[in-house]
Amino acid sequence: MVTESRKEMNATLASYLRSLLATSITAVFAIGKLPFLFTAEDWLVVANTVWISFIPVLIRLLNPNDTLGNKSE
Repeated sequence: MVTESRKEMNATLASYLRSLLATSITAVFAIGKLPFLFTAEDWLVVANTVWISFIPVLIRLLNPNDTLGNKSE
């Protein structure tokens, strides 16, 4: 049996992973080189997407009209 808090955690994790994937791919393409040609600085730019990708999840959590942020239902 899956509890409500477990469902919320899964929804939050899924939202974060979608955001992480999208921002990571965008960062790789924005650098404009193939990943095996990246320098250490290029990888740091891609690594910054880990914390940047949390911003849309936070916005969803703070939005009372979003199902992820709506605790009343």
